[in-house]
Amino acid sequence: MTSFTAQTEFAAQFLEAAAARPGKVLLATDFDGTLAPIVPNPDDSRLLPAAAEALARLGPVLGSIAIVTGRGVATVRELGRLEGRTGLERLVVLGQYGAERWDAATGEETPHEVPTSVAAARPEVEALLAEARFVGVRLEDKGRALGVHTRPAPDPAASYEALRGPLEAIAERHGLVLEPGRSVLELRASALTKGDALRELVTETGASAVVMCGDDLGDLPAFDVLDELRAEGLATCAVVAASTEQPVLAERADVLCAGPEGVAAWLAELARAVAPRLH
Repeated sequence: MTSFTAQTEFAAQFLEAAAARPGKVLLATDFDGTLAPIVPNPDDSRLLPAAAEALARLGPVLGSIAIVTGRGVATVRELGRLEGRTGLERLVVLGQYGAERWDAATGEETPHEVPTSVAAARPEVEALLAEARFVGVRLEDKGRALGVHTRPAPDPAASYEALRGPLEAIAERHGLVLEPGRSVLELRASALTKGDALRELVTETGASAVVMCGDDLGDLPAFDVLDELRAEGLATCAVVAASTEQPVLAERADVLCAGPEGVAAWLAELARAVAPRLH
């Protein structure tokens, strides 16, 4: 596969709509695995320079740009070095699937919070991960959620499957949602999805053309919303960063990309379409 490939006619239709009315475009995108390469330690995640450059070009031209992520907003702000980035002065970050928000324009951010359900579940998760069979598995405290990362384990896939059942039982005991992802199982206090977050952004911005970029199972509800918006007459486009871990995502792609590098290349293509005079 080249860096990105249009899979459906909706890819070209979206670019045409965006070029005609860039101020009515909403660009929403995941962070890890989409704008930033997946790395063994989540704390080492960084915004791909090519993606940052493309977003900086798009920021002054598009109606809205939002990062919609399962991470907390404070973490994404830090890892992406988003504050003060030229071109992204109007960026919005929705963290924890929309439970948290940061607006670059105002600096307003949802206060950090640890729900009692997450606090009560944490000792049980720590005790589970202390078992010898889960050596290398890493716990990430997201405030409103707990992320259990199996990528650092000697056998990530085996650890992932062995953890699903026990973590589901812990989640059920504490009224949490268990969210599966790429080598990560997340226990969340909020039942919000990225589909909910995207719907809210569309309502807020009044966008007539909407694109969502993603790479993991948590992005599927947002892709479902794209289908609904398309039926309502909006121009929409699903951009997928392909991975061997989640091949099902490729089936939903209007544009299929070779990882974050391919997403960055497509974002640059979008920038050329909406602002050719700048290139």
